[in-house]
Amino acid sequence: MSIGNHRLTSQAARAVVLAAALPRITAEMHRINGLLHAGHRHAAIEQFFALATVAIQTQRNDIACKGYVIPGRTTEISVCRIPAQARPGKPVALFLPGLLSVLPMAAVRALAFADLFDVAICELPGHGASGQVADVSLAAFAEEYAAVIDIALTQATGLTVIGESLGGLIALALARLRPARISNVILIDTPFVLTRPDAAASIGESWRTLGRRPYARRVCLDIMGFDPADGRVQRTTLHYDMVRDAPFGCVHIPGGDHPGSGTASVVRDADIAALLAVNPALLITPRISGTGHAVLLDNPEGARTALEKFIVASASGR
Repeated sequence: MSIGNHRLTSQAARAVVLAAALPRITAEMHRINGLLHAGHRHAAIEQFFALATVAIQTQRNDIACKGYVIPGRTTEISVCRIPAQARPGKPVALFLPGLLSVLPMAAVRALAFADLFDVAICELPGHGASGQVADVSLAAFAEEYAAVIDIALTQATGLTVIGESLGGLIALALARLRPARISNVILIDTPFVLTRPDAAASIGESWRTLGRRPYARRVCLDIMGFDPADGRVQRTTLHYDMVRDAPFGCVHIPGGDHPGSGTASVVRDADIAALLAVNPALLITPRISGTGHAVLLDNPEGARTALEKFIVASASGR
């Protein structure tokens, strides 16, 4: 397979390479998690970050990443920079992945925006090398990331926060905590109703496959409102008000009805209508073709193009 201009020749070709590498990446993740749970934290953290570079280079052989563990408000947060070295003049974006995300695949998905931003992936509390937070809530998780910004990005202004799936709700909460620092929030197929049966079933299946981790179950129970062990709904919460009177630019990039790398989009047309009723200024792009919920795996170029149009529109004041 030829490499042209440091990139595999097509999106389809990159998908083939990633699919071939995925079993090895998954096996390595399980092995490293075993190290972490056995108490070998330092070795596990180094290997987490090294594996992220391996995953990235299935798509781009000109980019590596560098990992850090940064103090949050109450725990340490795992942060992975793409590319490894800061590029002068390049704007910075925080990338907040969704529930059950593992760092190597989050890095592959965040790579969609590496030509637009220096990207800092912040793993969720209780995921990968990030510590657990006692208060499992959108607000508490956002507080951890706000502390990371204060410690590690002291000079950065005009930050963009890209929130994928559940990470989008955390991104909205974070942007309200740091309105002087965060200019834009990009939502990637973010659900505003968290207890729909199809999404709950998919998350429950992933939770069981990935080892039935107690902390991830707490996130499902305390934030998502359902039990991944049996899909039982405890409560339904609507989050449309999180976009009301937003003191930042905000765009939602919804996926399509193609299952692709996972389930179909979790954002329904009724959700889009409800969001626009709450905030008519919210920009919602057309659904990205050939995608489901995993927009950034199914069609990264489509997501990047949608975001570029938003950046142009924001710069021109429209």
